Amino acid sequence: MRKLFLLLVGSLALTACQSSAPREYNLSVAYDPITIERFRVFPSVEVDIVEANETTLKQLEQTEIDDYFDPSNVLRDSLRKKTFYFSEEDYEKKTLGRDDKVWKTWLEKRGASHLVLFINLPRDGAKGPDMRRLTLPLAADRWDGTDIEVSIIPAGLLLQTPLKPEDN
Repeated sequence: MRKLFLLLVGSLALTACQSSAPREYNLSVAYDPITIERFRVFPSVEVDIVEANETTLKQLEQTEIDDYFDPSNVLRDSLRKKTFYFSEEDYEKKTLGRDDKVWKTWLEKRGASHLVLFINLPRDGAKGPDMRRLTLPLAADRWDGTDIEVSIIPAGLLLQTPLKPEDN
């Protein structure tokens, strides 16, 4: 009986560790419908989805957005990323699917723990937080399901999918 109990406790502990492991998601980015209705315009923007491990996360979170998109800055070109392009002609929702082969590279080879999204929008004033960058944890225990939705709003990016609090 004791062996069965230890086996059960061990498997529960292993399951708990695995549930917080980073995993792949269906990440969708789209113009917010209220923004479209209010402004009746689709600005041309780029949204970069950048993988980050614990080492690169701090660097990416400290990078100035205007510097990141500056053509003379080599940082953007050196990162492993996916880029979504939006414009008046191509304004439909874009999705990085769970089955995209980039996930294998990001998770297995690079040790990604987060995604950092950058949007190339001018900042309207310097008040409040800079919403042109959005950091998303990849830990499975932070999300219900496998779909993450992000909206493009005039100030930047807005997470629509509820994010669970981090266990401490």
